[in-house]
Amino acid sequence: MFMITIFLLLLVSVFATVAYFTEPSETDKRTRERLVGLDRRSSTEDRQDDIVRQVTFSSVPSVDRFLRNNKFAIRLQLMLDQAKLPWTVGRFFFFSAVLMLIGAAIGNWWIPADFFWWLPGIALGAIPLAWVMYRRAGRFRRFNLMLPDAIDLMSRALRAGHALPSALSMVADEISDPLGPEFRRTADELNYGLPFREALLNLERRFPVRDLRFLVTAILVQKESGGNLIKLLDKSAAVLRSRIHLAQKVRVFTAQGRLTGVILMALPFICFIALNLVSPGYTKPLFENEIGRKMIYGTVVSLAIGLFLIRRIIRIKV
Repeated sequence: MFMITIFLLLLVSVFATVAYFTEPSETDKRTRERLVGLDRRSSTEDRQDDIVRQVTFSSVPSVDRFLRNNKFAIRLQLMLDQAKLPWTVGRFFFFSAVLMLIGAAIGNWWIPADFFWWLPGIALGAIPLAWVMYRRAGRFRRFNLMLPDAIDLMSRALRAGHALPSALSMVADEISDPLGPEFRRTADELNYGLPFREALLNLERRFPVRDLRFLVTAILVQKESGGNLIKLLDKSAAVLRSRIHLAQKVRVFTAQGRLTGVILMALPFICFIALNLVSPGYTKPLFENEIGRKMIYGTVVSLAIGLFLIRRIIRIKV
C-alpha cells in the first residue's frame, strides 16, 4: 500500500508539472492573438469579434462547452477575473483535484480511519479556492484605497469641461491596477453604446465593493433627478476617505484578536503534522479508539465555536 501511494503521488505530481509548464503564458496568448488579428480581414464581422470579450473556461472544447452552461463555473470565472489570476476554470478544477488526491494519499498513510483520511485531501483541495479569495480580497482593498483619488480626478475633469465618459478614461489612464483597468472597461462599454446605467452596474458587479456601490448609486440618482455632479463627487470622496481612515483604525485595533484567532485555529493542525513527521503513526490510536474519535469531534466543534466567537468580537462594521 505504501508503494502504491508513493507511485500515485509521483504520477500526479509529474502530470501536474508537465501540464503547468506546457500551458502557454499570458504573454504568449496575447502575442498569438495579435498575430492572428493581423491576418484577419477588416470586415464588420471581424470587428465585432474584436469588441466582444471571449472567455475560455477550458482548453478542452467539450469541457469548455459544459462549463459555459454551469452557473457555478460562471461565478468562479468572475472570481478569477476579480482576483486577476491567469487561470481558467478548468485549470482551477484540475489543481484542486490534484491537491485533493495528494492530500487523500497522505491521509490514507497517516490516518487509518474510515472517513478521516479524506480530511487532508479536502483541506489541500481547498487551497486554490483560498488563494483566489485571498487575491480577490487584496484587490478589493486596493480598489477601495484608490477610489477617493479616482473620484477627485473625475471631479477635476468635469470642472475642466470633459464629459463623464472622458473623465472615466482619464481615470483609467492615470490610475494603476486594479481601479484603472476596470474604469477603462467601463469607458469602453460607454463608447461602444452600452447604456450609462448598465455600464455602471457592470462595474459594480465586477467589483462588489460597498464604497463603489455608494458611488454608483449616487451617480445614478443624480443622473435621474438632476443636481450638481461635481459637488456630489467631492462630498463622496470626502465621505469615502473618512470611511477608509476609520476602517484602517479598526483594523489596527483588532490586529491582536485576528492574530489570536489564526494561531488558535492553526496550532492543532500544525502539532498534528509535526507529530506525524517526527513519529509516523503516533496519532493512530486517536482515530482507532472510540474515545479518541469523540475527542476529535469535540475538538472540531470547539474550534468552530471559537472561530465564530472571535470573528464576532473583532468584526466591526464601518
